[in-house]
Amino acid sequence: MQNTSELHNLIATALIGVIKLIKAIRYYPPKHPALQAAAADSLRGFEPILAGGNYLSLTVRKEGFLFDDCPVGKSSQVLVQLANFCFARRIQHLTFLSDLKSRDLHHFVHYLLLDPQMIQRQGGMQAILERAHLTTIWTNIRDLDEILHRREEIEELPADPDFDPAAVLFEGNEAVPGDAVSTDMAVLVARLEQERDDARFHRYLQDLIPLIRLNLNDDHRILVLRALLLLCRCATGKQYSPERKQSASQGLSQLATDEMTRFLVAYLFAAGVDQKTRETLTKIIAFLGSKIARRLMGMLADERMSGRRKLLGEILVRCGLPIMPIICEYLDDERWYVVRNSVAILGDIRSQEVLPQLTPLLKHDEIRVRRETIRALTKIGGQSATKILLQVAMHDDHEMRRQAILSLGAMRASGAVPTLLTLLKKSDWTQRGIDVKKDAIRALGEIRDPGSIPMLLRIIGRNRWLRRKLNNELRVAAAAALGDISEESTRKVLEKATHDRAAEVARAATQALKQLNKANP
Repeated sequence: MQNTSELHNLIATALIGVIKLIKAIRYYPPKHPALQAAAADSLRGFEPILAGGNYLSLTVRKEGFLFDDCPVGKSSQVLVQLANFCFARRIQHLTFLSDLKSRDLHHFVHYLLLDPQMIQRQGGMQAILERAHLTTIWTNIRDLDEILHRREEIEELPADPDFDPAAVLFEGNEAVPGDAVSTDMAVLVARLEQERDDARFHRYLQDLIPLIRLNLNDDHRILVLRALLLLCRCATGKQYSPERKQSASQGLSQLATDEMTRFLVAYLFAAGVDQKTRETLTKIIAFLGSKIARRLMGMLADERMSGRRKLLGEILVRCGLPIMPIICEYLDDERWYVVRNSVAILGDIRSQEVLPQLTPLLKHDEIRVRRETIRALTKIGGQSATKILLQVAMHDDHEMRRQAILSLGAMRASGAVPTLLTLLKKSDWTQRGIDVKKDAIRALGEIRDPGSIPMLLRIIGRNRWLRRKLNNELRVAAAAALGDISEESTRKVLEKATHDRAAEVARAATQALKQLNKANP
């Protein structure tokens, strides 16, 4: 970095470039080629200062600019005039980030040329910049970490489609009467974003809440989203005081109405909403969680479109443990698909606490509920879920039995090995019996317990004239399981099996040997 004198000269040059850009915007009509050139020239003045990822932070006083509490260009009358111009617009601090672009300077100067009262009606210069998603120039925020944190949050929000960053916000000095409520709301949101006093934050928030309720419509949904995101941030951010967190949490509780839930979900499902906006909406809805979970479950129960059901289910899962009691209320619903969806949500939350509520559903009249219950038990896992699935593995219901066995393998439940070996010892040469045994062998391969190797070796080495086809199905399955286990002690048997008269067994053994060689180079 240059010495202090050189740096001050560079800053003065950059600010003079801003003055030249102001003159160009005042002189040339919109979209004139000279404006783009003037903005590019202005950016070149900042480039030596911002090179290498640096940023420029200036204090603004009526009498001029300060850098590190030292005056910049104090002998330059035009810089004094620029500082006074900014100060009249309540700009007391200016920060330029390293990725500053010429169009950002162009738009910033546009806003700077607005009438000071008009700027304040919009919530101040910083509120205007944030609404325009202009995040390389910041006003009245001194701390760089706070700037970078706010920048991430702003970039999560969708751009306002009604905001033209190159245009004056309002033609006249008065807001449009029909839009007065949303204008007041924008001002309050901007004040809340910048307010440092907790008592004033609380007062502004109480004024804001009824305005949010009045603006639950498509025209103002981005502004509502911005307000809700702010409250979620204040309710959880480590940098905020307990008083502010409590105020924000209480505000969210006041807003967690059925009407708000319908508004947010309708926004989530609206055509043309981009993925980033959907993610932001999902975060907000999930944050409201237990306050609106019952309403969300009602929407899920009534929804007919699979894509929307999936989104609602994902949100409920993100709400997590606090909403489990509400979800469990729907396990007794008369509609089987409501029960199935509730089971799926509980399975994705993955808490051992719901196992007593899920277990009776293994006897539900609807097979699709029983299947989903097994999937949920598999996701939850643990010894208790394993014990329940072991009981199902010995059940008379053939389909449930097979699904439970495969689930035990997917869980890699070593405690299931004795039961699976017992199934293999049963003398059942029906196709159904063979299918169960193949599933048990596959599960043993996935569990990879060396204790199952002797049984698998006996199966692969067993030749039968009677029921040869069924026996070879078991031998193929055993070879595949031994490949998954990949223990060196199985090599000789597998090598012998590669020459088996049954081509399918030989192929399976060859593949298993490849896996063994890969695992034991």
